[in-house]
Amino acid sequence: MNEIWTPEYVNIYNDKIDNMISNLPSNQAIAFTDGAYSRNLNKSGYGVVLFSPYKETYYKSFSFKKNSQREIVKLCNVGAECEAVKFAVSKAIEKGMKKITIFYDYEGIYKWLSKDWSTNKKYTEEYVDIMTSYSKKITIGFVKVKSHVGIYYNELADKLATNVLLK
Repeated sequence: MNEIWTPEYVNIYNDKIDNMISNLPSNQAIAFTDGAYSRNLNKSGYGVVLFSPYKETYYKSFSFKKNSQREIVKLCNVGAECEAVKFAVSKAIEKGMKKITIFYDYEGIYKWLSKDWSTNKKYTEEYVDIMTSYSKKITIGFVKVKSHVGIYYNELADKLATNVLLK
């Protein structure tokens, strides 16, 4: 059965997240990731809110005009979401973290890694390969959240992803 995301439930969930962030060990990170796509601009982008010892936000856009980014843009927001997760994990590794928990809202982020979904595109196969290689350097946890219900940092990651398309 699906959970009903009432405002009260969202507030409780946001409080739990704030508590997790406040009690985050110095060698662990939490990231909220999201992707966006604009058909009119033929562009996709991501937003990442990363908590390690400090809160940091990152965002990046991808243009279909650049050959190296075409596969990402072809997948619309999905490619950007995968890029957001890869970026968050690589940043946590760079910062010397031992564990990262990724909060995400697109199912494929985890389902390709868990083998619940098959990878039927070269890009998703590469996503799984890169994440598998990262998992040898850092413990990666995943938390699926519902999008657009008011989960504060997920909404912030979404806003970063959407706004970067306009740059």
